[in-house]
Amino acid sequence: MNRVVIGVICLFMIGFILMSRIDNQYAETEPVQSVSSILSDSTSSRDYDYAQPDVVMQFPGDHGAHENFRQEWWYFTGNLKSQEGREFGYQLTFFRFAHASRSEIQNAWNTDQTWMAHLAVSDIQSNRFQFAQDMSRQSLGLAGVKIKPFRVWLNNWHAAETEPLDSDRLALHLHAEGDGFSIDLFVKSQSAPVLQGMNGYSQKSHTGKSASHYYSYPDMETSGQIRIDGETFEVSGTTWMDREWSSALLEANQIGWDWFALHLDTGDKIMAFQIRQEKGDAYRYAVLIRPERQTIPLNVINMNPTRNWRSPKTKIDYPIGWELNFHSEQGTISLEINTLIPNQEMDLLFRYYEGAVQVHGQIGSQDITGRGYMELTGYN
Repeated sequence: MNRVVIGVICLFMIGFILMSRIDNQYAETEPVQSVSSILSDSTSSRDYDYAQPDVVMQFPGDHGAHENFRQEWWYFTGNLKSQEGREFGYQLTFFRFAHASRSEIQNAWNTDQTWMAHLAVSDIQSNRFQFAQDMSRQSLGLAGVKIKPFRVWLNNWHAAETEPLDSDRLALHLHAEGDGFSIDLFVKSQSAPVLQGMNGYSQKSHTGKSASHYYSYPDMETSGQIRIDGETFEVSGTTWMDREWSSALLEANQIGWDWFALHLDTGDKIMAFQIRQEKGDAYRYAVLIRPERQTIPLNVINMNPTRNWRSPKTKIDYPIGWELNFHSEQGTISLEINTLIPNQEMDLLFRYYEGAVQVHGQIGSQDITGRGYMELTGYN
């Protein structure tokens, strides 16, 4: 949320952990953090700006960093196929975290901005999921974001502008690599971004105390290469990009979310999420995005899990099958969501599930199919 991403997610804790590090190694030895402890409102977040409903988004400026907010991300997920029809999913996310600097340290490493990036590739045919993580402080040019030309990067991972478009559109080269796999993809938005929620102000709770600024490019035309164990696949398909920034994404009693970004064969797109509470009803939101870019808020009837998968590594049960039911002006929308492969768990500094899914269902009496991505957080 976004990437309901996943794609995953920024925090005082991560800032504290990373300020004690002077290398950029993967964080597999660091203690795993919970999403609720990372993203909930806290004393530390009150030193930062909060999302406000009267803010008007400005492009290309809002593609860049918002360092007065505690966390933000640039979130890419995509469903791709090779020229031979082999199916892949991918995720690439850049996270920025604001935190207190340490006044007693006087060197280039003492910064109040830290970056983390996640990469994952789902090879559906081989039932294989690979993922990687990198981190750096915003020091010595190792990580950051620029607006003109647009570029967000962490070490040699990047999303970099390839051609100038209108101020509210993007054409990017995505590059990242893990152990034995990598992506080199070109993504291009087809039109202006979709402003999620109320003109980009996305409420995240019944009380309205948690919220973000949030926009999406739901249908970025995508082509390029995925490399796995020395084999290169020429791929094409569609990428969903989410941009979100906040200082209080969750309230104290909220424990995680279930997020869906879906492309239907009708050309329609659906973004839906629910934020679960320790007690009480989840906060839910959904929107239908028509091919001509019209956005239609959906009334969520229910979002129910239908089957679970237990991670053999972490022993966490994730709900990897779902029934989603909405009411719209077109009638009832009923969807069945299932992962394309079960194991798409991101077991990194914090654990979450981010995976490619298939869609079957109906809009009114019309049968529909589709592909998309699902993010599940806060399970333990």
